[in-house]
Amino acid sequence: MEFLFLHYSNKRPRLLGVDFVLMDWIEKKIDGIVNDRRHGAAQLASSAIRILMAVCQRSESTDLKELALTIKQTALSLTQARPSMAPIRNWSLVFAHRFLEKTNAGFSIREAKRQGVLLGKELLALQQEFVHRQVEAARTIIRDYKSVVTLSYSSTVESILRYGLPPGCRVVIAESRPLMEGRRLFKNLSDDVTELRMITDAQMGLAIPDADLVLVGADAVLRDLSVVNKTGTYLAALVAHAHGRDFLVAADTYKINVTMDSHNCILESKSGREVWSRQEKHSDNVYFDITPRQLITGFVSEAGILDAAGMREHVQRWQRLEKDFAL
Repeated sequence: MEFLFLHYSNKRPRLLGVDFVLMDWIEKKIDGIVNDRRHGAAQLASSAIRILMAVCQRSESTDLKELALTIKQTALSLTQARPSMAPIRNWSLVFAHRFLEKTNAGFSIREAKRQGVLLGKELLALQQEFVHRQVEAARTIIRDYKSVVTLSYSSTVESILRYGLPPGCRVVIAESRPLMEGRRLFKNLSDDVTELRMITDAQMGLAIPDADLVLVGADAVLRDLSVVNKTGTYLAALVAHAHGRDFLVAADTYKINVTMDSHNCILESKSGREVWSRQEKHSDNVYFDITPRQLITGFVSEAGILDAAGMREHVQRWQRLEKDFAL
């Protein structure tokens, strides 16, 4: 496999035909997504929706076509912000596609802006509904488990572990270097999960054989059903496979990226300073790795627990939608 490691310089095509004040605001907000190290893909997708909502509110345009162009260009810029994170792309495209449909319905500019805000609220509510469904789906499979291992931070995994675990279930969290996102998950769960342990990433080979399940999030599910997630996920999957443990990926179907597979996926690479500040030039810091489909037991989605065949149906659905979403 050949992976593309992409260093971000925050340089994207300038938004054309947009007033300078709004353009600068949009680009600062998108830069915030590019540089965000704290939030996962689902949360950044919510931020993308809010940016598009705010464009509707902030735009001083009195021309419907001009507003539609601004929404279209903003959505396209958002799709390029974090290529490893499929939800940002998909939710932005869905917003733009539905908004453009509405602008063809003869709305006034004022009504179009109002409809854009309502659309954003609708999509944000749908995101929350997806998480609720994923928690319910996870309950059906982890209700008898006594120990779960996870790593890094995923807002969906956090919800599943907070609301879906059986009483007394032990949760082991790998800290996820270099920024230790796993510690955030530990802190967030500390009041709700009584049996909670933190380990270094290197200890996953010791912890997973003693667990019933490995549960991870996903930044993207590629068209060949391999999964992009925080570096260390592939190693966890290998250990789980070697010891016959279930390996579940919490990923709704909006995390599918049909434009990439495991052979051409762009993996983000950040500054080596985060790994070792004194040896920045000699330190590699690839943020994500790719877990092959063969190592994945199933996907915890809004449509239930899906095996490879079930998830492939949704890949095919997104392939059809991509043609409709062509902006």
